[in-house]
Amino acid sequence: MIQSDEFTSALMRYQPYLDQSQFASLLKESEQIAPAAVRLNLLKSQDSSTERLHFLGEKYSWKTEKLPYSIDSLQVVDSLTYPSHTREYLLGQYYLQDAASILPVSLFSRSENPLLKLDMAASPGGKTTQMIDASLDKDFVIANDSAASRLSALRTVLQTWGAANYAITNFPGERWGDWYPETFDQILLDAPCSMQSLRTSSSHPHRPITVDERGRLSSRQQALLFSAAKALKTGGELIYSTCTLAPEEDEAVVSSLLEAYPDAFHIDPGPSKEFTVTGLTEYEGQNFHPDLIHALRIWPFVFQTNGFFAVKLIKDKPIPTEQVVPPSRDFNLTGYKPLSDRLFQELTAMIHETYGFDLETKLGDLSLVPMRKVDGIQLLPFAYLNNFNTLPYNAIGIPLGRFIRDQFEINVEFILRFGVEFTRNVWQIPGDLVAQWMKGFDIRGIDPPGIKPGTVIAIRDEEGNNLGAAKYSNKRLRNLLPNRHIRH
Repeated sequence: MIQSDEFTSALMRYQPYLDQSQFASLLKESEQIAPAAVRLNLLKSQDSSTERLHFLGEKYSWKTEKLPYSIDSLQVVDSLTYPSHTREYLLGQYYLQDAASILPVSLFSRSENPLLKLDMAASPGGKTTQMIDASLDKDFVIANDSAASRLSALRTVLQTWGAANYAITNFPGERWGDWYPETFDQILLDAPCSMQSLRTSSSHPHRPITVDERGRLSSRQQALLFSAAKALKTGGELIYSTCTLAPEEDEAVVSSLLEAYPDAFHIDPGPSKEFTVTGLTEYEGQNFHPDLIHALRIWPFVFQTNGFFAVKLIKDKPIPTEQVVPPSRDFNLTGYKPLSDRLFQELTAMIHETYGFDLETKLGDLSLVPMRKVDGIQLLPFAYLNNFNTLPYNAIGIPLGRFIRDQFEINVEFILRFGVEFTRNVWQIPGDLVAQWMKGFDIRGIDPPGIKPGTVIAIRDEEGNNLGAAKYSNKRLRNLLPNRHIRH
């Protein structure tokens, strides 16, 4: 592929910082379009990651490569069926993303105890789903984005994933540190950047970046990073990442934090040692904090991905904040009310009798609280109610269902997440009807055995895939599959 003069100029910026062999590798890789990666949805997979990925690769004739930083992902370097054209993709069983962008969240430590997490610039939501998967939806994740126009896409991604323990918010990331100092166990700041990944890309073609634009980006990145640093608990983990290799937006930004608060943070050296990559400690006459040697500067030739930058910061002591009262809304104004003990027991008994599903145990396992608003019942994260119940949100939790007159009808979103665990009121759809179903059509002339008429039932295919839900009556299965899952 022919490269523009601007792209060549961008590559040449880094020649003095690579040896001859490395620079030759950079030039070679920069001419190739990086293959996408698939990352499994651990909330919906009943098999081990290795087994499921192998099955999908065999089924769709994918030629794949492993990623050293994610056992739940594979790069798809060639395929007869593109990963975005499969039934499993439509159903949210895996996420399709740039392989390098899977790295940042993989750097977080795992915990046996539920954590409070913040994704400060979350849209479109791929990394948010990875944060959710890390605890199998037991941690509470706030997915924040400052642009209201991006919230719809973010919400769709989290709904498709089947997430429950989350809230979506729409606030400037720069404010969180003074609103909620010393609050979050883990924070991801995948910062807005110039996107100069030093690799050819059909979706993000190279464009020249002016000095002024880079300066504006760097200033905002610093403001976001300082805010994240304040919001992080002492002992917590902060991942700063970008999809650019410009030092002004990477090492220089992190260095400004380390220099502003000496001894308050350190960079975890473990990932750098594990992957044998280093950051820059000097660029064009500017010296950076020596800890930046432990940053992850992922040149395109390191993992055959797009270029990427990430650093894992550990907070060693508190830093000064200007305590500011955050936005507030009386929770009563949301309209949600707790269920009475009697109603809760009736619901759990009905769901167990109809679907063989232990709702009470599941709610306890995921720390979800059923709340009623008018005729609907929503499962809200206990961590939100306990820590942020006056913070306005744009979306939260997962719907359980609604009352239609005096009958409770379970929601298709709940079935798409948990229906694979149902033992009753489940119908296995014949293989010759699956294509019709995935196009959103009803199934008629069907009288499935063992199914309770007038109820919403779970649908599975012959492979055990959860295909959503149908309303069964009069030998008709009314397709309740949401539009985002339908093959158009």
